[in-house]
Amino acid sequence: MQRLLTEVKWDRDGAFGKYRRRMLADTADPQAVVVIDDTGFPKKGRHSVCVARQYCGSLGKVDNCQIGVSMTYVGQGFAWPYAMELFVPQSWDNPDDPHCVEKRMKTYMPENVHYKEKWRMALDLIDQARADGVPHRAVVADAWYGTIPEFRQGLDDREESYVVGVYSDTQVFLESPLFVQPDPQEKKRGRKRKYPKLIETNPVPVTVSDLGRCVSEGDWEHLEIRRDCRDTPLVIEAVSRRVFPAQGYRKGTTHEEVWLIIERRKKDDGTYELRYFFSNMPQDMPTLEMVRLFHERFWIEQGYQQLKEELGLDHHEGRSWTGWRRHVLLVILAFGYLTLQRIQEKNAYSRPSGARDWE
Repeated sequence: MQRLLTEVKWDRDGAFGKYRRRMLADTADPQAVVVIDDTGFPKKGRHSVCVARQYCGSLGKVDNCQIGVSMTYVGQGFAWPYAMELFVPQSWDNPDDPHCVEKRMKTYMPENVHYKEKWRMALDLIDQARADGVPHRAVVADAWYGTIPEFRQGLDDREESYVVGVYSDTQVFLESPLFVQPDPQEKKRGRKRKYPKLIETNPVPVTVSDLGRCVSEGDWEHLEIRRDCRDTPLVIEAVSRRVFPAQGYRKGTTHEEVWLIIERRKKDDGTYELRYFFSNMPQDMPTLEMVRLFHERFWIEQGYQQLKEELGLDHHEGRSWTGWRRHVLLVILAFGYLTLQRIQEKNAYSRPSGARDWE
C-alpha cells in the first residue's frame, strides 16, 4: 500500500476523472446541488505535508492539522465527494524561508503548488465541474464561505445560483445604498478621498441578527423540509426578505441585492436558534425552495463521518504531497463503490415484481 501511494506511477487525476463520470452516470440531476466545504485532519507532528496551526472543524478550535477543501455532489437522493484538494498554508509557501524550502523538498511538493485562499480553491472546483458539464441547480456553502463578498461575487460572475450561510453579525442595508463619487477637482485641506462616500441620508446598515430579533411571531413560515426513516417531517420556521449586503460599503463596493433568509429552530431547552443565509435566487423564488436547497448541505455531515470513521480518510500516516492526494482518492473510490451498491439496491427494490434485469 505504501508503494502504491508514493512510488508506483499511476495517473491520479485520470482515475479521479473516471470516478466522476461513473458516479454521474447514475446520479446526474438538473435539480442537483454542489456543496462547498472543508474538513480538518488533526496531526501531532509538524512534518506532514501542509500541516500548520489553523482552525480545524473536526476539533472546533485552532490546532495542528491539515485542511482539505472539498466539493460534494447531491443528486437523485445520493451524495458523493466530487473533489477534494489539500489547502496550502502561507507558512508552506515562503521561498525566502530556508525552513519552508526544506519542508517542501522533504514532502515532495511540486514547485507550481502555492498558497491560495480556500474560497478561491472552491471557485476552482466549481470551474472544474462547469468544464465537465456537471448538471446542477445551485451552489451551497456554510457561513465561512458565504460571508466572503468575493466568493459570492465569483459565483455571480459565473452565473451560479447560490444559497450560502452568513454570520449573525453580517451587516445589510434594507434599501439600496447611494454613494457620491470622489471629485478629483475638489479642493480641501488634508488627504483627498479615494473611495465613494455613502450619502448620510441613507439608512445605516443593520446586522442580520437585529432583523432576526424583530420578526413578528405571525410572520414565520412553517416549512416541511424532509422526512426521516420514521416518516417524521422536519419542520423549519423561516422568513425571507430582500436586502443589500453592506460588506465593503465604506469603499463603495456594495453591488448586490440578495435574499436574506432567517431560519428559526427550537432547541431542547425551549429557546430558539436563529440561522441566516444569503441567496441570489430570483425574486419570485419561494422561501421553502431556498431553505430546502441549503439543507441539502447536511448530507455531507454523514458523508464525512463515513469517510473518516468507516473508510479511514483521516488515518493516513504518510508525509508526502503525492501520498496524501492518492490516499484521499482511494478512500473516495471506496465511498463511491458503496454508494453505487446502495443505488443498485434501491433500483432492485423499486423494480416491479417479476421484472428481469437483462444487464
